[in-house]
Amino acid sequence: MIGANLDVTGYAAWLGEPELRAAQLFVEQINARGGVNGRPLQLIVYDNESNPEKATSNAKKLIQRDKVVAVVGPAITATSNAARSVAQEEKVITYSLSTSFEPNYPDSYSFATCSSTADMVEAVYDYFAKNSIKRVATLCATDSTGQTWFEETNKNAKKYRTEIWNERFNVKDMDVTAQLAKLKGNDPQALIVGASGAPNAVVVKNFNQLGFKIPYISGMGNVSETFLKLMKGNEPEKLLLTGAAIIVWRELPDSYPNKKLMKDFAESFETKFKREPDVYAADAYDAIRVITEGISKVNPEGPKDGTKLRDAMEKIKKLPAVYGGSYSFSREDHRGIGKEAVVLIQVKDGKFTMAR
Repeated sequence: MIGANLDVTGYAAWLGEPELRAAQLFVEQINARGGVNGRPLQLIVYDNESNPEKATSNAKKLIQRDKVVAVVGPAITATSNAARSVAQEEKVITYSLSTSFEPNYPDSYSFATCSSTADMVEAVYDYFAKNSIKRVATLCATDSTGQTWFEETNKNAKKYRTEIWNERFNVKDMDVTAQLAKLKGNDPQALIVGASGAPNAVVVKNFNQLGFKIPYISGMGNVSETFLKLMKGNEPEKLLLTGAAIIVWRELPDSYPNKKLMKDFAESFETKFKREPDVYAADAYDAIRVITEGISKVNPEGPKDGTKLRDAMEKIKKLPAVYGGSYSFSREDHRGIGKEAVVLIQVKDGKFTMAR
């Protein structure tokens, strides 16, 4: 049995809902093929309501009562951090779906899917270097996601010798004109926004109202139809988001190694749910694929075999990812994927396309 501790409702529901669907799709597919080593895979799902306390209690129930061998989720950093302490104490895998969550620490039982925020920010600075952008402004939220973006953008500014100006805002702010006006006074060549969802849509609106004509860059947390709807009518002239190849799989050449894997996943998801999968669906699908790959090697019976499963997962190398790229884990690396899998996505006329 595998548990799912996902943010299906609450403010991160737009992440948790597609993740749950993807996990359910995988279980359905693998059971149709005979399960794992001849045994059906069972998924037990709890909604943490985007609440850290609920994420903690869900983790305890899944491990102590339901006896799952591993847990997929949570979706965001705050709930992932809350669930981590339980998984660590119980020595059971928890597989976060957050880019900002840190899975690498001594004797870790945490894993994390997709490229990290650090990798994504570095990819943005590679773009700056290629386009001779040397003056950058940042507007980062004061939540955990924004803090990670703030730290990584400033660290990379030093590394890439880029001039940088910073402002912060609260995710509940309905206007950030004052912060943007101060940043505009420095004549930056690009704006990085460390926020996801509705707070980012507030920034977009004020950005346009102040007449900015520079690239607007933000994170993978905004690569969703929900964000496109939130900012409808306020799309910047050049909006770039850090993302993954799965979002633009149709644009990839047929020679791309993972294209068939992506195509099969995307078409199966769309057939079942009548909508295209987003990057969060791909994250969850990959997470449960990785866990199942480990299960197939050691046949764990329950939480007591958590260390055995972790050790098996650490030996997985070059597993093709639906997300893009491939996963190679080690004792030191529980994310298993890096900057090489990051793709810059451009929003053009309400659609996601590969940045040109």
